[in-house]
Amino acid sequence: RSRLASFRGINGAPAWSPDGSRLALTLSKDGNAEIYIAEPHTGRFDRITHNGAIDTEPSWSPDGRSLVFTSDRAGTPQIYRIPVEGGTPERLTFEGRYNTCATFSPDGTRLAFVHGDKGAYRIALLKLDTGALQVLTDTELDESPSFSPNGTTILYATTDRYGSALAAISVDGQVRYRLAVQDGEVREPAWSSW
Repeated sequence: RSRLASFRGINGAPAWSPDGSRLALTLSKDGNAEIYIAEPHTGRFDRITHNGAIDTEPSWSPDGRSLVFTSDRAGTPQIYRIPVEGGTPERLTFEGRYNTCATFSPDGTRLAFVHGDKGAYRIALLKLDTGALQVLTDTELDESPSFSPNGTTILYATTDRYGSALAAISVDGQVRYRLAVQDGEVREPAWSSW
């Protein structure tokens, strides 16, 4: 075990590239929270974003050619996409005042993310080719979406009147599961790729 990043300030939100050779993460080593790509075998860190806003929560596209991330550069948290070489980020979300925690579907055509509107935080789906947004859940506090390896189901953490639970919903919103926990809270669930 070795320490990859221990800079002053934020060292967080790590996400491995699909091939496992690089790590996208948020660092504030230059004073502001920005997205970097680290190469663990060389120790190299390349800064990908350059903005006075907070850029965080990077997530890789399945082909490893781009990242989505959360930024408040428009005044509220929204989701952006940027090539891994850097460049000008493209804003992807426009509905709602709070859109965070994006993750790509396995085929790279959709994003699941947390969509906040009117005090509720729900799991939503964005079609990248059309920009169509579909809110899938109807509970008040849903977070940390994760696509199943076949792309048909989204796993997420939820808190409702019964407490913390692991939940899943089909991408068409028709099938829902709730798996209660006996003790503790559910945080950041993820599917295994096998």
